Amino acid sequence: MAGGRRKKLHFSKFFSFSCGRGCALRDDGDPSQIGGPGFSRVAFANDPDCFEARNLGYGTNYVSTTKYNLATFVPKSLFKQFRRVANIYFLVTGCLSFTELAPYGAVSAILPLIVVIGATMTKEAVEDWRRNQQVHIYTPIS
Repeated sequence: MAGGRRKKLHFSKFFSFSCGRGCALRDDGDPSQIGGPGFSRVAFANDPDCFEARNLGYGTNYVSTTKYNLATFVPKSLFKQFRRVANIYFLVTGCLSFTELAPYGAVSAILPLIVVIGATMTKEAVEDWRRNQQVHIYTPIS
């Protein structure tokens, strides 16, 4: 090193609090300092009718356990089906069966793929519907 002294690190400058020193000294009742260093957030728990809680615009606590809805069932389900290598293989085989290179008909290659994908999509739809019904059964009504 070139003869200079290193500055001492002050860990209180890294954090928004200073290990208990800042909070006790700043409690002078001035509301303009709320939200600054050394202060916590104000939370409105179990008081949804409070005016300040409405102005903060918090989201709801709604949780959806279903994978699909009516608009996204077919695209999501087809995407999920064709992520499987076997389904991609049979799709390519079915596409090649439309050319004159195939020794068998197109229907005999495409029909099993349609049956397997249709049955799997039906099973997923029934599972998702039952999951949706189960949530509605056990949700308390208030």
